[in-house]
Amino acid sequence: MKTNLGGFDGAFRTLLFVLAIIYVITFDGSWLWLIPGAIFFATATLTWCPLYAMFGIDTDKVPGVGH
Repeated sequence: MKTNLGGFDGAFRTLLFVLAIIYVITFDGSWLWLIPGAIFFATATLTWCPLYAMFGIDTDKVPGVGH
């Protein structure tokens, strides 16, 4: 699987996951907020986004480096 997610994009998605966890713990308590956060974290970990692949978007500056 070719990577299509760059470093900044992956870091931003991981930050969104952490913010979702913080939000659930401190404010809401509903675990449903973790679903989009988990999707962001999974795509950041894999460095591959299916929506990016579908639309031909590639934010990876150096293809082939990473995973």
